Amino acid sequence: MKMASLTADIRRGDETQSLLRLQQDGVSADDFVAIAWNDAMRADIVAAIIKHRLFTRPEDQIQLLLEINEAVWKDTSITEAVIRALGDPPDCPASNENGLFCINLFRETGNAVKTFSDNWDACVHVHGTDGTWKWNGLLFTKEGVQQRENVIIRPVGLRWQVAELGRQFQKQCVENVRPQLDKSKTMGMGQELPFVAALHPKWAVSTNGDTIPFVDAPDMEVAPSASGGFSCAPCLDFGRGARQVCLHAGRIGGADPNFGSGSLR
Repeated sequence: MKMASLTADIRRGDETQSLLRLQQDGVSADDFVAIAWNDAMRADIVAAIIKHRLFTRPEDQIQLLLEINEAVWKDTSITEAVIRALGDPPDCPASNENGLFCINLFRETGNAVKTFSDNWDACVHVHGTDGTWKWNGLLFTKEGVQQRENVIIRPVGLRWQVAELGRQFQKQCVENVRPQLDKSKTMGMGQELPFVAALHPKWAVSTNGDTIPFVDAPDMEVAPSASGGFSCAPCLDFGRGARQVCLHAGRIGGADPNFGSGSLR
């Protein structure tokens, strides 16, 4: 029996070509119709589209990190050969309503504040220096930013790691998330947060506080204006009105439905 065409009523060229490619791969009109009524199939397809839309492929991350290093960090120990020696990145879990996952290539200096500051500089390089990145006057010093106690120690150097970007812990305050991370021996997002935004710029500008949560870093602590104690954690969001990505700080005891704590696997 001849397979029904997916493109009979479509008049736009790019969409037609996409459906023709699916048809060539064996997708039928019945399969296409099933997307509307099969929740599991639709969820899988949406997850794949979001992954493609938001996140940079590992191969492209390698080239972006090398570009950042050449322009910003100037770390002579970072070479393509060293990155390739890490081997293949881990498998990335499929994103669903309980988790928004991506693969990340990270660099750790051994000093959390320096790594955080370097990663912020990388964000400035990727997103521009025209006021896009703000830190609300908080200080990248031991008096203003520090790693919280009892965190899982990051290995110095380069590493591949999976990140969950706030969906699992959305609407929970950092103060309540930290015991959950410790109990499960899960690494919280920390100095890595600004670099996730550098590696995945489409994700950074797509955060909306809803389906793509704004993210905080529970493994780092911030003292506003370097005074008053470490009562905050770094947060990253995207302001629609100002059209800029912002790196600031939120109180660890305050729950915000638009935010979720990031974690690393």
